[in-house]
Amino acid sequence: MGFEESHLHLRPIPFEFASHKDKVDPPPPVFITSLLEDSSRVDRYCPTSLALAISELDDNQVSKFSFYTKETILKLLVHSGVENMQVTLACQTAQKNALMVAIQQAFFYHIPGVDSPVDVKETSSDLRHPGERRPSRRESRTANGKERLLLAPTLRAPGPVSHSSDGFKTSKRAPEAFVSIQLEKAGLRDLTLNTFLHRKQTMADQDDIEKMKKELIVEYCQKLNLRMSHHSLRGQIMAYCNSLRVLLDGFPTIRDTFFMVGQANEKKGLKDSGGEVKADSRSFQPRPRSLLSADGRVFLNLWFIPPPSEVLLMFKTLPEEEAFRALKLTLQLVASLHDIVAYIFSFAKLGNCSPCFDLPLSPNPLRRDWGGAEDIGTELQELQKMIDSLQSPQDPSQVAQALLLRREVTLLQFDAAVRHLLRTFLAAGNAPAYQSVADGACCGLPQLGNSLRKSIFASQLSLPQPLDPRSLRAFGLFPWRTFLEDGGPFPVISSIPDTLEYDMQMCLCGLSDRDRKVAHGELVAVQMLLEDVLVGSRHTIWKASTELGAPLDSAQPDWSKLPGLCPKQLESHPKASALLEGPYDVVMSLALLKSFLTLWKQLEVLKGHWGRLKLRGQDVNSALLHKQVSELYEAEIFYPSMKALARQMGKDDEFEELIIRSQSILPPKGASEMEIKLQQLQKLLESLEIHMIQEVLRKINREMTLFLSEKSKEESTLPTDLWKHPVMRENFSVVRPQIVERFVQRLMENSQDNGPEITFQREHLEACLLSLGCDVMARERSNFETYSMCYEHVLQHTRQKLSQKEQEVDLLRRSQAPPEDRAGQIAELSHDIIMEITALRARLADLEEENLNLEIQIRKEVQEEYRELVQALFMTCLHIKEKLDENQFNLIQKVCELIGEVRAEGIANVKQLKKTWGSARPEGETKENAAKAPAEEQLCALEQDNSCTLAALLCKARSLGRWRLAVQQAHLRGQLSMAEKESIHSKKECLRIKLMAEQEVALLHQQLLAARQALTKAQTDNRKLWWQNETQAQLLRELEHRVTQDTVTRQQLDIIKTSGMETLLKDVEQKEQKLQLLTEEAERASKRGQLQQQKMDRDLKQMRNRLAQERSVKLEAFQRVQELLNQLHDTKQPSAHMASPVGTGETQQKNGR
Repeated sequence: MGFEESHLHLRPIPFEFASHKDKVDPPPPVFITSLLEDSSRVDRYCPTSLALAISELDDNQVSKFSFYTKETILKLLVHSGVENMQVTLACQTAQKNALMVAIQQAFFYHIPGVDSPVDVKETSSDLRHPGERRPSRRESRTANGKERLLLAPTLRAPGPVSHSSDGFKTSKRAPEAFVSIQLEKAGLRDLTLNTFLHRKQTMADQDDIEKMKKELIVEYCQKLNLRMSHHSLRGQIMAYCNSLRVLLDGFPTIRDTFFMVGQANEKKGLKDSGGEVKADSRSFQPRPRSLLSADGRVFLNLWFIPPPSEVLLMFKTLPEEEAFRALKLTLQLVASLHDIVAYIFSFAKLGNCSPCFDLPLSPNPLRRDWGGAEDIGTELQELQKMIDSLQSPQDPSQVAQALLLRREVTLLQFDAAVRHLLRTFLAAGNAPAYQSVADGACCGLPQLGNSLRKSIFASQLSLPQPLDPRSLRAFGLFPWRTFLEDGGPFPVISSIPDTLEYDMQMCLCGLSDRDRKVAHGELVAVQMLLEDVLVGSRHTIWKASTELGAPLDSAQPDWSKLPGLCPKQLESHPKASALLEGPYDVVMSLALLKSFLTLWKQLEVLKGHWGRLKLRGQDVNSALLHKQVSELYEAEIFYPSMKALARQMGKDDEFEELIIRSQSILPPKGASEMEIKLQQLQKLLESLEIHMIQEVLRKINREMTLFLSEKSKEESTLPTDLWKHPVMRENFSVVRPQIVERFVQRLMENSQDNGPEITFQREHLEACLLSLGCDVMARERSNFETYSMCYEHVLQHTRQKLSQKEQEVDLLRRSQAPPEDRAGQIAELSHDIIMEITALRARLADLEEENLNLEIQIRKEVQEEYRELVQALFMTCLHIKEKLDENQFNLIQKVCELIGEVRAEGIANVKQLKKTWGSARPEGETKENAAKAPAEEQLCALEQDNSCTLAALLCKARSLGRWRLAVQQAHLRGQLSMAEKESIHSKKECLRIKLMAEQEVALLHQQLLAARQALTKAQTDNRKLWWQNETQAQLLRELEHRVTQDTVTRQQLDIIKTSGMETLLKDVEQKEQKLQLLTEEAERASKRGQLQQQKMDRDLKQMRNRLAQERSVKLEAFQRVQELLNQLHDTKQPSAHMASPVGTGETQQKNGR
């Protein structure tokens, strides 16, 4: 980018060596590129090694800590050491945030290419007014406070990006997006040092000075975070604008019609940055080319997309607090617009998703049944109308709130439709479609919602269970853990904003064309339900608007108009835009829809959890299980909740009559969807709370049982069972494996249906059979482990009970037996008391029975007295009912006669008027009507006579039926009285037999006393024999126990020996196999060696032959050379004589070679 590395570093100046500076905290230059020309303000300091950020302020005491020795670690554990570590961590976090913000701003700074210019057109006057919105990140709490932006200034948009990233590729980073960390820190550091020098003059204690240092360092970090948050906001705004431009490139018509794409370094007029925009229908006014006014307090134009160069310069001249507020509002508006537009575009492409789900997504043209360009334009116009209907359309905060609610309602509506689609497929028995949507929704829906997304770094450092990761208490106690609990898989990653298309396509990508039509119908049904909810709550919205002081016109609003979807759009458009027209509170309506959808989502989640509890952990993934859970839910949750709702509304009788008449459970009439779902949610919460309480009670009972069992033991060992977790419950349930279903599903995946025959490929069938065998083996292994663990637990429990019983028997043996005579006296006294108590109880029972019989007799006498009177009243009522029916039929007949007379008079008057004024009809039609009139009068007369006759017959039949019912009731009452008399007689006989039996018992008791006295003597003799037998039996039991133990030990040794022998045999077999393999390998190696040796011998022979041939050739050559030399010697004798030694030496050397 053309800047030096020194911009990353700041020269350390400790507190002790600081000097006072007059001019501190100069703001960085507005145009950072001016540093390329004049870099006098930059300190060219580059450290040799990277140190901690705290060393820039204090390198003596706060930043001095070590982990090498035990003493230094103990110093860190004291209060002052912990504070020093906290201050050091705060400085390092601020440094990390500054670096990430600088990289983010440089990364997202992108200027549109010159080769693809964007034509900017003015739109119609429908979108002339401005609009606002809040941030569109998945977590709606992102920009709720300054602390959130300071802790996580980077952009988090988890999830894959479904659009091309070619627009974000730049060959060179623009220098305008550079952030000088040195210049950002220098002024703040100088201000901190001046404050330290000023306060140090009034302090003498060294501890107070150290405490002041820490406070100043923390304040410096907070100010640095606040300043760097401006760059963070600018980087996020640029990221959303870039993503929005890439989205609009796929829809050039929508871009040119509704949006204004800003260009780099474009000129601004006074109207583009001012807030004075007045509507005038007599003249055309171009929309301002700015999102907010220069001071950030007036909203101008929602549809303007600022270029990155303008984002870097906006609100630079404002104070820090005002600039932060304006940038935050801008981010809220741009981010919300991005998500809403992305949802509209993505929904229009849902009809094009293919089962293979290959990239790029949705390359085909848009389908009209899912919404084309016209429906996209209608949605954008409705969005502008919603902004125009606000109380203050130019207030950025109010518009941002409305747009955020609109975005959340849209995403919640899609979530609710997908969840309801799952239940629709289950109810219809469409298992493949349900599985496809369920698999896609588990990955796609969490990205669209605001559910918690834990970081991968939070697996070992989680938040304590009672705390909510989104609560302020958790954020104050555990800020880092809270951030990791809801920071996404990689919380500090900086990525491109999500366009929602990938997540939405993920939910419906595996559906066929027929199932996709069903999904479209569910989306439309949810939209219509939202319209009903909004229309049903119009009085609440109106009342809330008047209480908040909303200005209402005198004209009543037209609640029947719903501008969100026209009749054509209701068939193909699913988004929730059914907002009421007229003067109303848009924010209140959207908040109502959001609360309803949130309530619906909570109800669906709790319903699924409740169903899994009822099925003991099984997922509701088949039609049979869905039907079973639906029946249980209707009986245990839906019916009690609807009954309670009817009781609240005062319609108990109507609700019961409705159930009896329709033979199904329906909500009471007049109940809204909000009340119905709220009542079910409360009932589900009550059921889950009861389940949790029962689980806690079971756990407490288990722990108490273990405690009492350990307490009853008298052994000296520690009670380790109290800390042991139970291996297996005694009453367990084996989960039914879906082996057959999965086998059939796998088998039918790649099958070919040819009418009466279904064909499979051999490889596919073998793979399915292999998976079936694996599933069966897994089931057998699971069953073996389960039953073995259960058997061990049962044996342990039985052994524990036996030990308790043995201890009780030992205690009884050690206690001394009471004397025989005292035992006999106690037995006689106890018997007398028991007999006396039995006699008193019998007497009391007789008196109570006698009193009850008297009351029954008196009641029957009163009933007999009033029975005749009731019968007389019944006959009178029956006679009155007959008279009333007759009067009713007479009245109806008279009314019909009067109607006929009036009709005849009307016809006569019409004929008279026709004669007087003439008739427009031809004469033929008039004659035909006149001919038909007598026939019609005769038919009417016949109908009246028949109706009267039928009415009289019906009245008589009703009277006869009532009379028969009364006679039958009287006959049944007589039979009932006879049966009651017989039962009384039977009771008396039973009582008489019981008294006789008591007398016989008394006689037998006397005989028993005599026999007891005779047996007392025999007991003394038998006791001695019993003790002898008991000792012998004890010795025999001990002997048997030792024998059984020896037998068990021998069996275990035999088993161990056999298993050891088997393992040894297996090892021997394996070693023999290995030895055989090694022997074969050695033989093959020896054969290969022999072959290689033979080959080498052949090669050697060939080489020797070639060498012999070469030697012969060389010898011949040497002889030829010798001959030539001899000839030369003969020709040149003098010269040859002088050169003979040399030639002879050379010849010898050559011969030697």
